[in-house]
Amino acid sequence: MASISDTLAQKLHPVRFPAMSSKMAAIVGCILERQYTQPSIAELVITSDGCVLARHDDDIGYNDLVVARSDLERNWKRLLDVAGLTKNERQLAQSKYRQHITSL
Repeated sequence: MASISDTLAQKLHPVRFPAMSSKMAAIVGCILERQYTQPSIAELVITSDGCVLARHDDDIGYNDLVVARSDLERNWKRLLDVAGLTKNERQLAQSKYRQHITSL
């Protein structure tokens, strides 16, 4: 039987959402600790002015401006809304989001 993390990763996998951008796919991969893109994102941080910066696997620092925090939060909520998640899966997704998106 698949774990809740595995089921969540299947339900949020970018192949299920053809309109998902490659950046959002990389963000989802980072949050779920999966590699959905190449290069993948190793870490995400939110700056004091509301920008989300990424550090890719082979980078030393945060070198990629990914998106505005408000856009990321809106897109993440929209993804969770359409993915058909159970209550437990949604809670796990939100927990992973908080765990992997930190502030500088």
